Amino acid sequence: SNLPEKCRQVFILSRFENKKNREIAEILNISIKTVETQMSNALKKLASILSEYLKVLIISILHMILNNF
Repeated sequence: SNLPEKCRQVFILSRFENKKNREIAEILNISIKTVETQMSNALKKLASILSEYLKVLIISILHMILNNF
């Protein structure tokens, strides 16, 4: 839900519906280059979001460990 609409559509079609870039381009009536750009943007955004969650998780685990000793 954090992705822009077109970016989210491309990501879902690629990763959850296993569509090829050519198929996605045809379905959404966009160029293959646009599909590639949107996928790249989606993966960068998701990696950024996940890295923030990972930081919070690590800090939480360290906090629990340190408070138990």
